[in-house]
Amino acid sequence: MWVLEIDLWKGHAFLSQSRYALSMLKKFQMENCKGIDTPMEHTIKVPMKDDGKSFEDITLYRSLIGSLIWLIVTRPNLSFCVHKLSQHMQDPKLYHWKLAKRILRYIFSTLDYGLFYKGEDLTLIAFLDSDFAGDRLDRKSTSAYTIFLEGNLVSWLSKKHATISLSSYEAEYKSLTTTTKEVLWINRLLLELKCYADEDLPIIKNDNISTQALANKHIEVAHHFVREKVIGREISLEHVDSTNCVPDLLTKPLLKNVFIKMRSNLGLISKSMLIET
Repeated sequence: MWVLEIDLWKGHAFLSQSRYALSMLKKFQMENCKGIDTPMEHTIKVPMKDDGKSFEDITLYRSLIGSLIWLIVTRPNLSFCVHKLSQHMQDPKLYHWKLAKRILRYIFSTLDYGLFYKGEDLTLIAFLDSDFAGDRLDRKSTSAYTIFLEGNLVSWLSKKHATISLSSYEAEYKSLTTTTKEVLWINRLLLELKCYADEDLPIIKNDNISTQALANKHIEVAHHFVREKVIGREISLEHVDSTNCVPDLLTKPLLKNVFIKMRSNLGLISKSMLIET
């Protein structure tokens, strides 16, 4: 059973699952493994080819992926790689098992990591991203968003699209629509709780919003939905440089230095960093 650990520090909070992570490593006999800096190599394209040697113990594979899914509660940076591997529960291959064990090696090297929550200005800011046709088997895209309140991560998503996008514009707009709906829900909740002023406009940031029009009813509806919310001053759209687009971490494997930067931007830090400060 997973346990959420909450440490209060100088009026801030640190959420982690260190004990659960350690018990998971012991369960899969990885408590003495060699640590690694990233959960997935940036050159990996998952899923790769749909063949190869099958992993014989399907129950063991499903148990590991299920355990990893619980850890995402305080480790959102694992969302992409875990969800990718979870798509192979029915017929996992040996390389899927090896990729899953690499994640355990990463967890071993970051056992004391967790989400740090601190109080700043009461602003609701969302970042979104998409990986167009990134799945090599069916060419479906992946959407991701991260939503911050007072600079703290309160909601995130890494999800493969149900349908194929015909362009990067279409993939981006699907992601934008999903993000807008989540931001509006959080904003209305805050207003009901009277902890957010009406004039505080939620901000949605994206690194690639095209103004091109498509002759596609689904995207046209999505376009007008978002446009209506912007005109009605329910949200504000802003551009963000791709080097600072946090959800990039939730759509694809990244280089080590980029991964570490985005992980920090999520608010994921080592508990030892709190002690040092």
